[in-house]
Amino acid sequence: MPAIMDDPSAPTIYRVSGAPPYPDPNTPALPASIRPRQVTLRDRQTIATVVPFVSSAQVPPSLLRYLSDQFAKEIEGGDTYPMIDPMPFEKFAAYWLQNFAGIMLLGQINSPDDVVEGKDWSQECLGSFYIKPNYPGRSSHVCNAGFLVTDAARNRGVGRLMGESYLDWAPKLGYTYSVFNLVYETNVASCKIWDALGFKRIGRVRGCGNLKSYPDRLVDAIIYGRDLGTDAGDGGDPLLVSEERFDKIKFYLKYGRYPNGSDRAEKSRLRSAATHYKLLDNDVLMLKGKEVISDPIRQMAIARKLHEEGGHAGINKTTSVIAEKYHWSRIKETVSDVIKTIRTKTKIKVKRTISSQRNHMPLPVLHGRSLM
Repeated sequence: MPAIMDDPSAPTIYRVSGAPPYPDPNTPALPASIRPRQVTLRDRQTIATVVPFVSSAQVPPSLLRYLSDQFAKEIEGGDTYPMIDPMPFEKFAAYWLQNFAGIMLLGQINSPDDVVEGKDWSQECLGSFYIKPNYPGRSSHVCNAGFLVTDAARNRGVGRLMGESYLDWAPKLGYTYSVFNLVYETNVASCKIWDALGFKRIGRVRGCGNLKSYPDRLVDAIIYGRDLGTDAGDGGDPLLVSEERFDKIKFYLKYGRYPNGSDRAEKSRLRSAATHYKLLDNDVLMLKGKEVISDPIRQMAIARKLHEEGGHAGINKTTSVIAEKYHWSRIKETVSDVIKTIRTKTKIKVKRTISSQRNHMPLPVLHGRSLM
């Protein structure tokens, strides 16, 4: 997810540009328009709530401790955030909640005051994100965010749901534009979320990531930008839907009812989209004779397999082969990412082979003596 860029020990930046009212650091308070946001996980049945907070004093200490430990694990993983050493607990709590944060918890929660001690947060807490100015002073109406998905929430659609909550709440906090400064291109799941939510790739930082999983090369990072307050949906086209929408359509076709939390507009979109899709007995979603693939990991696996079976053909040919049997949004982008990764790994393998061969070559001999 988007990475922390500034010094966690630096003074807090507050929004002082854009439309008033501006937040008062001495009396932090939520805008009246921001309330706990009920969401439904990827299984379309489990209810969770994204709870808004404006101060670390509102959050139970044990929950803050759990989030701090989860963030430390993410840092130690070495693939998503640029820091090398984890933050001490005190710095984490002060940084993560210096302006505003949302925390996703299981169940229906009506108020931040209802979040109290006595819970097993490893089961109850699914993730968190903060919102803060990306720049100081006259540009502080442009915001940034950092996201954290916990161990209990992997592959449950939590990242996407927090992204939607961010787009809902950021403009209500007075921000007009969002910038994510550093999203490593190897973080495919995160890139898929921001692409699907209407963010634009406004820049690229070449070779800025020395990540643990890629010790032999420097990884590029993408800079994402997006106007806030505009619709993040799929434009009303039932044929161009995101991963989240695919899952909702599958649920609607399978159970003959709407997912929990669907409003009138969502129900209308599902009825319209369902006329284009068919759900087979083995839970495979089909669109005009093509299998719909919603899982980004499986998308990458299919692209890699067909690329290799096609004799490592180019982007256009591999995309065409995939499109004959499968459907998902932005197939060409997936193929491009796969081919780039394969070529990079091939180059690394060749370099290692050459280096190994050189290390094992016998030393040249002159008159019975090795040249040293």
